[in-house]
Amino acid sequence: MLEFYQQHGISPVKQDIGDLQAHFQRRAFLYRQLGLWPKSIEGKDVLEVGPGTGENARYTLSLNPNTYHLVEPNEKAREALKATFQQGNVSISGKTLETYDAKGFDVVLCEGLLGLAGRDARGLLDALGEKVKVGGVLVITCIDPISQCADVLRRALAQRYIKKGASLQENVEILTPIFAPHLATLKGMTRSVEDWIVDNILNPASIGPTFSIPDALAHVEGRFEVLGCSPRFLMDWRWYKDAKAGNQWAINSYWENCHNLYDYRKIAPMEGSKPSRIRTEGRLFMDGCMRLRQDVAALERGESVSVDTMKVEADLGWFGRGQQYLSLVRVA
Repeated sequence: MLEFYQQHGISPVKQDIGDLQAHFQRRAFLYRQLGLWPKSIEGKDVLEVGPGTGENARYTLSLNPNTYHLVEPNEKAREALKATFQQGNVSISGKTLETYDAKGFDVVLCEGLLGLAGRDARGLLDALGEKVKVGGVLVITCIDPISQCADVLRRALAQRYIKKGASLQENVEILTPIFAPHLATLKGMTRSVEDWIVDNILNPASIGPTFSIPDALAHVEGRFEVLGCSPRFLMDWRWYKDAKAGNQWAINSYWENCHNLYDYRKIAPMEGSKPSRIRTEGRLFMDGCMRLRQDVAALERGESVSVDTMKVEADLGWFGRGQQYLSLVRVA
């Protein structure tokens, strides 16, 4: 993903925050879902990896951290950060996560990186985890084939119109009138249509391997435990006096609810089945979405693959729940 951004000299993550109060309200709601309240940030040492152009960082800084460290290797995004953040308690680094040495942070934030980091996701998660002090909080985002299914079909649809050999900007201009009506159905949309097309339709990383909530939780078992998530769909019915450490309860809850990541407009509890059967059905659903993803990737490589895009053409408002947020407490 970083290579794609740097190749084209772009940072297609800028948000419209003309209504700054509404933006801050959205971020406050997200933080509450994740178990972070203002005092979780106030007076603390905070690290954010990959803040992009910094719209979300403006809210975090408003909570008055002791120090706020922004690590952004994309030069285009870093230029925007330097223009926005000139406070004495803010530092901006152009290093990559792997080469950034500081550790011992109370809160580490990393949005929009791990979900599509592919084979590097586990190594990046380890590197993030090492930055968090014991008792501190790590916030990451995850993506899976179910939550991204609608956009994967949009990628297949885009193949009819993309011109091979054309510039990135030329293809953006071709695709904008096609997908603008889709994005117009999203009331909370804060990115431009053009940036969304670049990041979700033309970015090669967006059709690569995903990193899901169960992937992340299994990898950090014994080191981190779940604090919260957004959407907040992980259900924990353990009695606190008899609760065993670990994240298996959250992994089970994910598989029992993952069907609701398919379409953000619908919430459909699976009833009438044993939890183990529901989890099996969730995995089968995931497998089907993964096969579709593989077919679309093959289509983009020029292979002779047939992908039916009728569903996304007929239902412009169908979007999955995209990336999910996960907050974790370091326990060891």
